[in-house]
Amino acid sequence: MTPSLPDETQIRTEILLLAKKQGIKGDLEDHLELASVLDSMQRLALVVAIEDHFLISFAPEDDERAVTLSDVVEIVRAHCLAKQHA
Repeated sequence: MTPSLPDETQIRTEILLLAKKQGIKGDLEDHLELASVLDSMQRLALVVAIEDHFLISFAPEDDERAVTLSDVVEIVRAHCLAKQHA
């Protein structure tokens, strides 16, 4: 049986939990740019945690597109969908 694809709410919740585990104290709200909340080391740590948790790999173009939390959720969902259909 194929595991179900997480929806956007589940992905967002998991990312926020991962951010908390990484010690990120700023608010990751959908409308805020990640650069206004995270420094480069926090961003890298969060990306690695997301990749490990969802078993995906961000491509360089994903990093360029990841401006807000909503963008990251969309990228993760696309990778999960691609992985499910592989």
